[in-house]
Amino acid sequence: MAYQSSTAASSVANPPRCLIPSFSGMAGTTNLSTANGFNTYREQGGGVWLYISSHGSTQVQDSNFFTDAKDLGIKPGDILLGYQWTTAGSSIVTYMGVFASVSTAGANLSTGGTITSTFN
Repeated sequence: MAYQSSTAASSVANPPRCLIPSFSGMAGTTNLSTANGFNTYREQGGGVWLYISSHGSTQVQDSNFFTDAKDLGIKPGDILLGYQWTTAGSSIVTYMGVFASVSTAGANLSTGGTITSTFN
């Protein structure tokens, strides 16, 4: 199943939700991306997003999976918390990752820093 962006019909749209917006001011690192007009020292990181769907952690790591990320306000350095559900009584996989880059094409999670865990 493809990602249902915020531009999909309201009955099926399932974009990530912002739990904690990023705070203004200086970023804690100078190692974030300056691509696509983002300034390393401000406008980046610190936000926390939640995504709940049947998509697994490997799917959300696909290049530009979140096609509307920039429109939603996701920035490089923001954190994504999520869990994958299948059916009631089945395993639930939780994951956490950091958005490494964001452009008009979508957002990419850092594949080296994604943490997953499976619960039954």
